[in-house]
Amino acid sequence: MKLAQFIKKFKELKAKGFVPSKRKGPTGVGHSLEAYLGLKENNIALPDLKGVEVKAHRLDSSNMITLFTFNRKVWQMKPLDAVKKYGSRDKNGGNSINSN
Repeated sequence: MKLAQFIKKFKELKAKGFVPSKRKGPTGVGHSLEAYLGLKENNIALPDLKGVEVKAHRLDSSNMITLFTFNRKVWQMKPLDAVKKYGSRDKNGGNSINSN
C-alpha cells in the first residue's frame, strides 16, 4: 500500500467514528485497525507500511505502546540513537520518547 492510499483510507476510517472491534482480547484493536485499513496481519517484526509499523491502543488504556523491537534485523537506527535524536527530557532529567 502506498502512503497516499493509507492516508485516504485512514481519513475514511476516522470519519466513521466508532467502529466495532473485529476480534476480542488485547490484540483486537490493532487487528481491527489493520483490517479496516486493508493491511494484511502478519505477526512478524517487520513494518506494516513503507518502513512504518502501524500501532493502535484502546482510548481508555493506560498501557504504554512499544516503539522499539528487539529484532535487530528490522532496526533502521539503534533505539538509543533514536531517543537521543527525537527524545526530550523526562521528569527525572533523562532523555525519553513519550507521548501522553
